[in-house]
Amino acid sequence: MIKTFVKYRVLISVLFYILWGRDFFTNILDLDKEVSSFLNWTAVGILFVFWLFILIDMIQQKLHNKTFWIVSMFLLPFFAPVVYLFRRKKILHLQNNMFRNSKRS
Repeated sequence: MIKTFVKYRVLISVLFYILWGRDFFTNILDLDKEVSSFLNWTAVGILFVFWLFILIDMIQQKLHNKTFWIVSMFLLPFFAPVVYLFRRKKILHLQNNMFRNSKRS
C-alpha cells in the first residue's frame, strides 16, 4: 500500500489537503447539516487511515532520525505525512548508507 502512496504521492497529497479543507468546501457548497456532518466524518476516517498507514511504515522501516519522524506525525499531522512521502526514498537511502559506512570503519 505504501508503494502506491509513494508512486502517486502528488495525487495523494492533493487529496490529503482537500480532505483537510473539508469544512471550507462544505461551507462553500452550502450543504445542509446532515450531509456536511457525513462528509466530515468520512473525511476524518480517510485521513486517519492515510495517517495510520504512513505511521506504520515509519515504525517498520529503518529510518534516519526515526524518532523525529514519528514525533512530527503527532505534532504536525497535517504536514508530516506528505513530507514523508516525498522524502521517504532519500531517508531510507541515507540510513542504508550510514549503516554501510559504519561497518567499514
